[in-house]
Parts: sequence; structure tokens; C-alpha cells
Amino acid sequence: MIRRRSFIVAVAGAAAGMTVAGSARAQFADVERRTGSRFGLLSADPWRAPRTRVIEVPGFVDANSIWGATGRDATGRIWIGVSAKAPGGSAHLMQFDPVTNAWRDFGGVVERLAEVDVLRPGAGQVKIHSKIVPGDDGRLYFTSMDEEGEVEDGSALPKWGSHLWRVDVESGRWEHLFAAPEGLVAAAGGGRWIYALGYWDHVLYQFDSVTRQQQRVVVGAVGGHASRNVIAGADGHAFVPRVTRDGYGTLRAVLVEFDTELRERAVTPLEHYFAETPAAEDHGIVGLAALADGRSLFTTHTGHLYSIEPREGAAARITALGWFHPQGASYAPSLFALDGRTLVAGIARRGDRYEWIVFDLASRTSRAFPFDTHEVVGPLLYGSTTRDDAGRCYVGGWQSTADGGHRPLLIQVELGD
Repeated sequence: MIRRRSFIVAVAGAAAGMTVAGSARAQFADVERRTGSRFGLLSADPWRAPRTRVIEVPGFVDANSIWGATGRDATGRIWIGVSAKAPGGSAHLMQFDPVTNAWRDFGGVVERLAEVDVLRPGAGQVKIHSKIVPGDDGRLYFTSMDEEGEVEDGSALPKWGSHLWRVDVESGRWEHLFAAPEGLVAAAGGGRWIYALGYWDHVLYQFDSVTRQQQRVVVGAVGGHASRNVIAGADGHAFVPRVTRDGYGTLRAVLVEFDTELRERAVTPLEHYFAETPAAEDHGIVGLAALADGRSLFTTHTGHLYSIEPREGAAARITALGWFHPQGASYAPSLFALDGRTLVAGIARRGDRYEWIVFDLASRTSRAFPFDTHEVVGPLLYGSTTRDDAGRCYVGGWQSTADGGHRPLLIQVELGD
């Protein structure tokens, strides 16, 4: 009988038994640092169901969900944005240490706005929705946002807008960078350049972490559509969907590449972008992962997997790789690059069922395995790309409560003995 083993990740000074060739680790290190990824060379058959563990998330008043707001620092600690719901509420930034299982709460957005004297009377910031991404300066970047007063057809912005932040990973000190009127739903890091995507109309912001200068460009999106993610490549280029409606009323989507000067470099049609839902209900780009060679992977709301290959002196090559789920369309918001080369895994939902999917990039084939959510009632699992130094994956979302509400849910995923 074949025993189940963990994905093994080598770290300088790691415990005995963690063995990855030094050359491979050196090859991966720069991409890991710049993207907040973690790759593990596989020591066992990855084509199997994982073990899962529900991790209790510290509560606060009105804590509601983890909307894919996860990240990691260079020491392997996991950073999480926990969102609230009620108008005037405040999301919190938290840190989880997977070695000690200890949590630290670094406070809420509203109180941090008050500290820097930019809080408007009555303002809320109920969501940290974006990924928590590293910059070349060693700090982590994320956005906060509010939803009060917004209209889902795109006719009204959220009343209290959004903010871009960065945090010092050792002290936990927040730094306010700028405010924006749009809902900054997504963030991505491309070295010194940090990108944030706002709705409505897909407004792309760029922050230069060296000069502190910012730029913005309106990319365009109709019907209240808002992609849940923006992509930054290894070369600092940004990739944003542009959504239009043709003369027959049909929605069309293209992926627009911007260089570090926010100049439009290329436009690529995305055939498998939209599901059979109204524009406002479609989540656009949902899953993200980085590979060791600088390529990026993403899934659309329909569950189609794409790759982005940067090319020096030319536009990036965008390739449709097929359905992430072996049976076709699914909602696949979490992606994890397992070996950094050819294998990617993640959570996919078809109907009310969640499954663990392993996709082979070389053959463009995948398999689905059971995913144990234990006794969680009414789970909703959202997007993540975060792994710890032991190769375990983290998936956030919410679970139902007895009073008809929700509370945050965090699941740790491990392939092991």
C-alpha cells in the first residue's frame, strides 16, 4: 500500500526531513519572495484527496467572512483580512503563525484611519477583500473598502470609498498610502509596483513603492461588472479585463496588458470569461497562482484556466489551458502552484459540492477528489493562493450561524500521511 506523504518544502534552517535540492530552492526563491508564493517539490503521489483542518478564527463584533484576503510574509506567517458586514463596520487585519497556531489581531481599518486623521464622520470600511501582497520593500500591501450606498448596476460608487495600505511585518504598523472613491476590490504586486483594481468601470491604480507616486487609468467594464482580481506579472506589467457590450447586447471580455508606465501594450480576447449570469453577478478573474518560471495562472468565473507568459520586448502570451475541473465549468477561486512547475491544485464548486482539483499543465488534464469541510454548516469557500512553509494551503470563506448570519471560516489543507 502506498503511504500518503506531505509535500516537502525546503527552507534554510528547516527541520530535519525537509529536503529540496539547493539549486531548485534558489531558482524558486525570487519568485516566491516577489509573489508571496511557496513552492514544494513533490515527494509523493499528489493525485489524492487532501486532509483538511478547520482553524478557529478570533472573533470581533460583526466579523463575517474572509473574502480571499490572504497572504504570507517571508517568515511563513499567514496574514488574513477578516471582513465585517454592518454599515459603519470595520474589517480587521490578522496574523496566524502555523508553527505555534497563535493569532495576532492588528486592529480594524476604521481605527487606523482615525489614527492618521483621515477618518470621515460615520465612515465604514467593512471589507479587506484584496489579496495581501508583498512589495520589493519587504512590506505587505492590501486594500480596504466599503459598500454602503453602492448600486450593483454600476450607477453609484460606495459612499466611503477605499484605501490602499501597507504593513510592516515585524511591528504590525499600518501605513496609509492613498484613498480612492471606487471600491478597491483587488490588489497585486509586481516588484516595486503595487496595483489595485476599483469598481465601477475597472479603474486600475498603480503605486510606486520607491517614489510613492500613483497613477490611474480607466480600463472599462459595463453593467456593474467587477473582476475579483487583478494580475501583476513578474516584469511588473498589469493585466485587467475590459468588459463591453456589442451591438447585439452580448457581453465581450478582453484581457488588457499595461506596462509599468500604464501604457496599453496588448489586448487578448477571453472566450471563456462569462458564465450564464448577469454582468454584475459574474466575478471575472477569481483564481490566481504564480509559477517559478515567471508565468501566471488564472481562472475565470466559468472555471477556465489561462496562463500568462511574459516575453521580453514583446506582449505577454496568453494561453487558454482548458477547464480546471475535469467535468467542465465550475467555480474555482483558489489556486496553489504545488511544485512551481507543472502541477496546480485548488478548490472548485459544482452545484453545492466542493472538490479538490489537481491539474497537470503538461497534459492539460485534471482529476477531482473529495474535499472534507467537516461539520461546517453552509460553507462558502472563497479565493486564496497562500501556502505556509510546510506546503499547507489556506482557504477562507464563511460558515452559517444558528441565528441565520455568518462567521469567518478558515480551512488548512494538507497532503500528508
